[in-house]
Amino acid sequence: MERIKYVLDNWGLRKIVPHLLRSVGGFPALRLFSLWEDYYLHVLIKSMLQCMECEKPPTSFAKMALELARRRRVLDGCRLKAVQPPKRPYPQLLESYFHMLEDVLINRACDLAAKPLEDVIPDEEAAALYQLFVSSDWYSAVRTAIHAGVGTPKRGRALLIGAGTQEPLDYVKACQVLNTRCDFAALEVDEKIYRDLERLAAKYGFTAYLGWDSVKETFDIAVATNVLNWATDPSDVFAKARRLAKELLVTQGVVEGMSILFLLTVALRAQRPVSWREVEGLARQAGWRLEERYAKYPVYIAVFR
Repeated sequence: MERIKYVLDNWGLRKIVPHLLRSVGGFPALRLFSLWEDYYLHVLIKSMLQCMECEKPPTSFAKMALELARRRRVLDGCRLKAVQPPKRPYPQLLESYFHMLEDVLINRACDLAAKPLEDVIPDEEAAALYQLFVSSDWYSAVRTAIHAGVGTPKRGRALLIGAGTQEPLDYVKACQVLNTRCDFAALEVDEKIYRDLERLAAKYGFTAYLGWDSVKETFDIAVATNVLNWATDPSDVFAKARRLAKELLVTQGVVEGMSILFLLTVALRAQRPVSWREVEGLARQAGWRLEERYAKYPVYIAVFR
């Protein structure tokens, strides 16, 4: 029943997954990815349980990790189940992701179990790691697949919110996949990142904006890719996008069906994990109407009007 529910809740992925499969190596590669994630989750929980009591997890991160392990059936109550490493290596495209899991989570498991995140991973290090995270080849493949599957470039002039320096490149790739004109602008609120974005814009011929107030035009569609759980006020993102665009594409890692990938983003300082219901509630409050939902979890993907 759970598998049927997952398929129904994520039925729209049929438009996105084919683009992703070409990058990762087909359905066997996706299955292998899931098996390796469960193995790394097992290793993480085993290490954390050596440093804390299962019945009384001392940090919010530890509670979240134990909850995930129970959802994924790696942990039964407080009894850790045996999970063997898959016989085949994970796809090469995902190498940087699993290396980051080892560095950020596995190698710091005891500290993550017992200490506040800021005492385990300093803010500057977390910010640098997050930039590596969003610039990786596998993350690039996911973003490109979403834009190609949703057909974002075909919806008109786009505004990429919190774009950084990688998403514009992925958007250009999606335009190439769809063989369509690439017309977009990129918005960044971090001045340091904006300086690099501005140089990229000059090279590729798009407009770069620093801060919401600098945007003086309107768009056919705005794009918020994993912006909400990094925003101090997620509702503000919806409200400001509403004034600037006719449509809004939201892609967002959410609590439901969370994976060890979600734990990684929390460790790298996602402000506040959100649920798919919260995303849709915030959208309604800002005057958006759901047009099409492609997936509910573990990554929420939807277009609003």
